[in-house]
Parts: sequence; structure tokens; C-alpha cells
Amino acid sequence: MSFSTNYSFRESSIFDIRTLIEALRIIIINAILAVIFLFLIMEEIDWTLFSSRENITDITIDKTSWNINFF
Repeated sequence: MSFSTNYSFRESSIFDIRTLIEALRIIIINAILAVIFLFLIMEEIDWTLFSSRENITDITIDKTSWNINFF
């Protein structure tokens, strides 16, 4: 009686279509988020430049929880 120590298996490709679609999905989602954050940053920079050039004398009262100057 002899025992076989060989294990036969089918080698699968690392880059199958499912993995490729999942990688593309992650890349597209991150690209969309990057564009959104880019426009948010550009808007903040624009507002900072505008408010520094103009003599704005309006008094704003912001008692919301996300106001960093409230405390």
C-alpha cells in the first residue's frame, strides 16, 4: 500500500474578472471622493481669500456644535 503525498489543484489566476471589477470600483469611488474634497478645499480657499481682502464688518453669531470659535 502506498500513499500519495502529492496534492493536485488547479492554479487560479490572481487577476480574475471579479478582483479586477472590485479594484476598479474602489478606484472610481476614491476618485469621486477626491474630486468632491478638491472642490470643497477650493471653495474654502476662495472664501478665505475673499474674506481677507474685504473689510467685512458683519457680526455672525454661530452657536452650533461645529463652530471652532465658539469655545
